[in-house]
Amino acid sequence: MALNKHADFNRLWAGQTASNFGDKISLLALPTIAIVVLGGGAFEAGVLGALRFLPFFVLAPIAGLVADRFSRRAIMIVADVGRMIALGSIPVAFAFDTVSMAHLYIVAATAGILTTFFEVSYQSYLPQLVGNENLVEGNTKLQISRSLAEVVGAAAGGALMQFVGIARAVAIDAFTFLISIVALLFIRDRDVRRRTRDRQQSAAFEMKEGMRTLFGTPTLRSLFVSSSVVNLGAAMGDALLIVYAYKQLGLSPGQVGAAAAVGGVFVIVGAVFSGKVAEFFTLGRTLVITAVVLGAGYALLPSAGAVGAFVGLIVIQAIIGFVSPMYDIHVLSLVQGVTPNEQMGRVSGTALAVVYGALSLGYAIGGGVGETLGLTAGLLLAGGITVIGGLTLLAGPVRSIRDMPSTGDGGEGNPSTPESSRDAMATPV
Repeated sequence: MALNKHADFNRLWAGQTASNFGDKISLLALPTIAIVVLGGGAFEAGVLGALRFLPFFVLAPIAGLVADRFSRRAIMIVADVGRMIALGSIPVAFAFDTVSMAHLYIVAATAGILTTFFEVSYQSYLPQLVGNENLVEGNTKLQISRSLAEVVGAAAGGALMQFVGIARAVAIDAFTFLISIVALLFIRDRDVRRRTRDRQQSAAFEMKEGMRTLFGTPTLRSLFVSSSVVNLGAAMGDALLIVYAYKQLGLSPGQVGAAAAVGGVFVIVGAVFSGKVAEFFTLGRTLVITAVVLGAGYALLPSAGAVGAFVGLIVIQAIIGFVSPMYDIHVLSLVQGVTPNEQMGRVSGTALAVVYGALSLGYAIGGGVGETLGLTAGLLLAGGITVIGGLTLLAGPVRSIRDMPSTGDGGEGNPSTPESSRDAMATPV
């Protein structure tokens, strides 16, 4: 693997891995404090969740503009410092017996805002750090870290809270951001913004420039539409899947948890094999196939009882887990490869805002449809929307893309290699 000896990437990867695990601790710890320590309920837990993710919908375009104007590495360091301080304030509050719901809300909101700036800057920084030819490998390794954090992080967070206490568990989370800070400080690439235009251009002009690139580039526009629809459908499916498992399949929490764990393992497997699958099917076909299979997974859940409720849920979770990271890795890598690097922040910021908006809307619609039309109808609708999202790629240039683009000039450059040239372009992903 080309990045095994890439010291700067390995530093970034190590820091991200540590902070991903830590983030899963706080994702569990903050609502635990609200409910167990402060006597809150579902409303307080919901507000904490919204405060962590709403900033993406509201601030991601602004974060993209900032990432294109200033050093992305520096933005990431500042964001990590801020998150470390915010989370570190909770153990201090416990020590002085001053922890409150308002404090938790402030910490959650601060972490959400800073995470928005970090994620947009990180997605913009990776292409210039590793080059387009290594994007799939880089995103795959980072996805594996996120997947491992999903599988192990929550369990580790629960164990830490049980054995060392909630305050110390959050302190450990804060420490993981220190690891990320140190890793970023030792990256040799200084990431000096090289701008080819007047630095005094207005923010409004630069935002419009990013929008023109996103919606004026056929490949980016096609990926944007597909991702928005796929995420809408997948969020609807996720909102209904657990409810269906309990109410219709009659499974126990232990069985549902075991099936979810299997799904988490297959997320890692899917990430590991994402490059090989794209090499076999071509990149464009892989995106279509994975989205369609993902939608089919949600739509087939009502038939899980035919092979045994528990076994059926495990199979569905495995299918969903296997294809989800493949779609995500290749969409992100292709966006990074096609977009001009000096506009990467604005393009990814705008896209992230809409994607998170689609996720939020999908959860809301899924719950509403499940209540009014029933869980089976809701899952069928969720699966159908997800499939449609994948099929939209057939109407644009993405379907003909074989490999990652070799240049980052951002126009259509050479992002799509027609399948008639398959034998001539045999470069693996």
